Amino acid sequence: MNTWPLVGRERELDRIVAVMTGRAGPGVVVTGQAGIGKSRLLSEARTRAEAAGFPVNWVFATPGGIPLLPFAHLLPPPAADGELTRMLTAAAARVAGSGALVIDDAHLLDPASAALARHLLGGASVPVVMAVREPDEWWRDLDRIALEGLTEGEIAEVLSAALGGQAESALPALLLRLSGGNPLLLRELVEAATFTETDGVWRLLQPIFETAGLPAAIAARLDRLAPAVRAAAELVALAEPVGAAILERLLDTDVIAALEAERLLTALPDRRRQLVALVHPLYGEALRATLPPLRAREHRRRLADAVEATGARRRRDRVRIAVWRVEAGVPADAGLLRDAAREASDGLDHQLAARLLHAAVDADGSFESRLALVAELPYLGKADRALELARELEAAAPDDAARVQALSARARVHLIRGQIDEARQTMSSAAHTTADPRIRLRLETGQAAQAFAVGHMRESVEVGDRILLRHPADREVRSWLAVSQVRALACAGRTRDAIDLAHAALEADDGPRAEFIRMALLQALALDGQIAEAIELGLSALEGEAAGRAATWRAYWAHDLGQVFLLSGRPATARRWLREALAVMPIHGIPANPQMWGLDALAEAESLLGEAERAREMTERLRAALPEGFAAPRRSGSVWARYAAGDLTAAVDLARRQAAGLEQVGSMLMASWVLHEAARLGAAATVVEDLQRLASTSQSALQSLMAGNAAALARRDAPALDGVSGQAAATGCTLWAAEAAAAAALIHRAEGRLGSALASSARFEDLFAACEGARTPGVRSPPAILTRREYEVAAFASRGLSDREIAVRLHLSVRTIHSHLHRIYRKLNIEQRSQLPDVLRP
Repeated sequence: MNTWPLVGRERELDRIVAVMTGRAGPGVVVTGQAGIGKSRLLSEARTRAEAAGFPVNWVFATPGGIPLLPFAHLLPPPAADGELTRMLTAAAARVAGSGALVIDDAHLLDPASAALARHLLGGASVPVVMAVREPDEWWRDLDRIALEGLTEGEIAEVLSAALGGQAESALPALLLRLSGGNPLLLRELVEAATFTETDGVWRLLQPIFETAGLPAAIAARLDRLAPAVRAAAELVALAEPVGAAILERLLDTDVIAALEAERLLTALPDRRRQLVALVHPLYGEALRATLPPLRAREHRRRLADAVEATGARRRRDRVRIAVWRVEAGVPADAGLLRDAAREASDGLDHQLAARLLHAAVDADGSFESRLALVAELPYLGKADRALELARELEAAAPDDAARVQALSARARVHLIRGQIDEARQTMSSAAHTTADPRIRLRLETGQAAQAFAVGHMRESVEVGDRILLRHPADREVRSWLAVSQVRALACAGRTRDAIDLAHAALEADDGPRAEFIRMALLQALALDGQIAEAIELGLSALEGEAAGRAATWRAYWAHDLGQVFLLSGRPATARRWLREALAVMPIHGIPANPQMWGLDALAEAESLLGEAERAREMTERLRAALPEGFAAPRRSGSVWARYAAGDLTAAVDLARRQAAGLEQVGSMLMASWVLHEAARLGAAATVVEDLQRLASTSQSALQSLMAGNAAALARRDAPALDGVSGQAAATGCTLWAAEAAAAAALIHRAEGRLGSALASSARFEDLFAACEGARTPGVRSPPAILTRREYEVAAFASRGLSDREIAVRLHLSVRTIHSHLHRIYRKLNIEQRSQLPDVLRP
């Protein structure tokens, strides 16, 4: 931990400081539950007030009732006669002369101390700030600040400061659910947890608690439970949410009644049946952390038997039964274990899938169990063992269909290991092993996916087109193809075809594959120029259907979303998502392709933010991860890394070489993209013809925009650049729009069109404000003739509005308008208002 910051309290802090410094009313009451941060807030306010020269006295109220004990350090010697009124008057005079007064836990004041506080408030002789759990009758007339729990965004800010870096995006939501936004409980949770940092992203290692790390209040609550009730709560913790009918099978009615009497259970909404969970997620975390191993084993055995007896009709029931049986060390049906492993794998929980399949192999040693294990072993970093097992299965296959399955599995492992020739040869062998048309069709779709995975877009698209031509109405075929073909078509420039295929496939498939099709659709939308739609799709997935799943789902979405934000001109936001994707996304178990995209995009984001060394590190990682024969479809990051390192000529030369390579493998849109980077780096005249040629056969509005921008830059056509700026802004490419506006302003000014230059300059300023500090040649020296506000004032003045009318329109003072106009005349080298219309005229 570096620091534990005060977050989300600025407005409340300002109000309290205003009271302490005498700029607001005589007092204020801060209310909120225990741990909400009242004392921390008052302490920070005191620090600020005293830094401004206003002393603040602090009083701690404590239970016990000794008269005036909280004020003892502030009171004068007691009166000789001990008369209370005289003593309170003297005490009030003493306190009033020593600065503002803070009373922490004012609800605990003894009667005499409460009387003194009322006296001080009534006389308004000293500012009084009180912190209480609940407001009382006698301070009802004071201003009140009710502190609420931290929001998810505020928790993210706290974590970033406390951990000293970016936290995984799912972590704030988890901690909000566990803490309810209570800062004290949040801090206990964070300090009890163990975090790990990967690629600049902090992740939580589960479980959040160990036995010794339980918050005191939680531990005390659980320790007082009767043994039978605690055991029942443990059973719920292992199964929640659990059907009420299951609990009634497993627990006596008096134990269930005791759980409810302890207010440990809550009912959850469900359309089909009544579900039950522990009333607070922390109880479940704590019970699971402290559960004795033998009792855990018995609970899991009983749960598995009970859920299986009900028919295991609920989603994920098979997974839960399988996990319970494996963890309890009791026999489980191998078929159940394989089905559960398939569900876990579909949910991208490959660790669990492999664990279940190892149990299935131990249970029956069958071909099916071992074949399924081949697909999961690479995710554990065991691709060598997967290849060995695939070869064993190939030799032991009972028939051609089984041998094809083994060959297909081996081909995938070769691809994961970067062995492209071996992968191709193995897939070809599989195709020659069977005459079954449906199996051959599946193998052909696999070849299309394989070609995409190694970056050979033309081959992938040609194979996909042949399949769809033969099977135009086969919904299953569309679904098989869509995961890779939507992306391949988009990279080839056929973005409308890609979007249509995605929508058609999604109509036929709502299973796990659909999630990957939606991710591909996001990329196709972005490459078609529909940036806002792509961002909306990605954010809704992260906030909705992807929330709560395996972290890997979020990583895949973050991977694609980060690239769209980069395209939109927001490199800092892109970097945050891309770092998370690379930190969480499995390094093993997938072909190099996704890492190619992510590492290159992160190199670009770092470059645009001026982090040249980090950009270089990403390009080195990409070079090391790129197997021989893979054609990385995204290559602009390495170009921008050269620019960030100060070698503009090398950056342009690299862009042109990479574009040639991308065009050679049919990645036409991506070739345009990297050529457009060369245009943005000042080489528009050398790449414009290639960009126009590539755009002429493309379906993508984005590709047309690239060609139009390069043409306008090459011709130094300022009006055309103004048009490009508008198009790029409408598309969602804000950085491109800002660069075009900046170039237009410079050209307008050089050619003597000062009014047009001013308009383009003002547009640049508005656009660049959203670009998160991006650094490119097009914005390093912005044409700041007039600021945005100065341009607004000049425009109103040129239309005949008086200074007072302009001030009313812009909510400014007349004196401020006078100052703006004086600066405007000096910058534009004019002497009076009447000259403005001519100067501002386009």
